[in-house]
Amino acid sequence: MPYRSGWRMEQGHAEKELNYEEIKAKAKDLLEKVAKGDAWRSRCGSLHIPLLMEGEVVGELREDAEVKELEIGAYRYGGRGIKVQLVKDGKAVGFLWLPPHER
Repeated sequence: MPYRSGWRMEQGHAEKELNYEEIKAKAKDLLEKVAKGDAWRSRCGSLHIPLLMEGEVVGELREDAEVKELEIGAYRYGGRGIKVQLVKDGKAVGFLWLPPHER
């Protein structure tokens, strides 16, 4: 269930595209390995909680939530890989970047 994000969705991403179940499984696997970093607020007051794996930011929460309570939502392809929404109680509260998959 990808969500559209303009003309870039039409560009050649990878010859072999993953299906939603594969993306969901990879995202769940990565989500089990992340830790929440230090929360900070932007100038406009928005909350940002980085999701870290081995010291590298691989995602972000926009609301404080326990990582174990998050579900995998919609996704889209982007320059850094696949951006997957993190959902709690039916609301998108953050995102996770999956690394680009093999072509």
